[in-house]
Amino acid sequence: MELKLTRDTLRCERLAAAQEEQVSVEGEATLPGSMRDAVTVLSVQAQAVVTGVQAGADETGVRGRVCFQVLYTQGDLTRVRALETSCDFEHALRMKGAAPGMRAEAYVCVQETDGRAASGRMALRALILLRAEAFEPTQHEVVTDAGGEGGLYKQMQSVSFCMGETLGAEKTLVREEFDLPARLEVGDVLSATGEASVADITGGGGRVGVSGTIEVRVLHRPQENGRPLVTTTHELPYDLTIPAQLPEGAQVIARAEVIDVMADSVAADRRRTLRVEAEVRVTLGLQRMGEAMLLDDLYTLHGEELVPVREEVCMQTCRRRVQARESLRLQAALPQDAPPIGLVLAGFAQPTLLSLTPDGRRLDAEGLMRITLIYLPADSDVPVSVHVREPFAVTFPVEAEGDGVWGMLQAADCTIGAATSDRAEIRCVLCLDAVQHGARCVSAVTDVEKRPEEKRENGFILVWPAPGETRWETARRLRVAPESLKSAGSSALLAFRR
Repeated sequence: MELKLTRDTLRCERLAAAQEEQVSVEGEATLPGSMRDAVTVLSVQAQAVVTGVQAGADETGVRGRVCFQVLYTQGDLTRVRALETSCDFEHALRMKGAAPGMRAEAYVCVQETDGRAASGRMALRALILLRAEAFEPTQHEVVTDAGGEGGLYKQMQSVSFCMGETLGAEKTLVREEFDLPARLEVGDVLSATGEASVADITGGGGRVGVSGTIEVRVLHRPQENGRPLVTTTHELPYDLTIPAQLPEGAQVIARAEVIDVMADSVAADRRRTLRVEAEVRVTLGLQRMGEAMLLDDLYTLHGEELVPVREEVCMQTCRRRVQARESLRLQAALPQDAPPIGLVLAGFAQPTLLSLTPDGRRLDAEGLMRITLIYLPADSDVPVSVHVREPFAVTFPVEAEGDGVWGMLQAADCTIGAATSDRAEIRCVLCLDAVQHGARCVSAVTDVEKRPEEKRENGFILVWPAPGETRWETARRLRVAPESLKSAGSSALLAFRR
């Protein structure tokens, strides 16, 4: 018989390589004042952002910046001071399978920080977690259909896949002023950090509009020494547009990151005004879903035997990014040599995610929390700080099934108080940024070979299929119509071959 094959090009995308790695980033700053002054480092916090990523030959280069915020005492050990500095970093992650020209994405979070002062200099270090992914667009010539005159049986398969694309990025600077209530009794600003979120995406006319909010957390010095530091939270709206053409049916994905935050306060007429300036960057991408119907198998009842030529095609079936928040409460015992707690001045929490397990409509996260507690001892007005680590477990209401889920954690709205003189209670909100990849490998037919027909006998055939063999596979092996197979009891099948 004459066989007619319909061919088409299947264009899809696959996750070619992914890698996570811990990287140490070091910075340095000059301390004001005399080099002979005694310096005590109370706390070192940091935020990290990615400024560039590019795939290379079996590696992916990531550029970024780490901004350090340090609380310390110098000279007058009863007065808490603040210092901010930033440093750039570059790192190449070894990723077998990555190649120049691939679309690459990178994520970063800070896991641990520390600092030490000597000779008028502050040496800082941040341990960051870098994750990079490289995506390869692929195309394959496949058979999508087959036709012939009578006696041809075929089986089709439907495949779904997605393709991603980076459209561009833009920055915007947002300024806002806030009145600070007099009852807060705050003084100068010590440090400020920010986190951006996307609320709305609009498109049309070759431009995409992105709007959202920047949540800025500001740490203030109290008006009088010996009182707790005050943290206030403020929201700044932002709005920007990015030139981009949106294909019909594509899902737009926007990712917002705070690049820099500056805050200052001015006292006037018995009130205090806080001025905040934040720079946010929005990266725009899209995800297109595709579906194709491919030939899966075929055979004829008579004549030459048809043998499909197959090729393994691996494709990305989905890519979901979810963000969730969940509150956490912990208690931590102070080290045995730490002085008893008199008054808590401030506290910070740094989570390290150790495992992320999907369980139906939830994600179970386990990790280790590094807690920094700054307080006044019961019999002293000189602040001290202690660092403790506590394991934690939290469940996020996020639907995720199967493998391919990873995420990063950050702590927000952290409140630390004294439960007893030797035990602290920590309350914070954990912010999860998780991504799930779905992948599938399809055995696609790229051609069909013809082989001479083997000699066979016609008539009634009684057969016991092998375990796991489908009705289609049995009919193909016997070269009979699938609907002609009749049950003969005890898992046997009866067919009549002409």
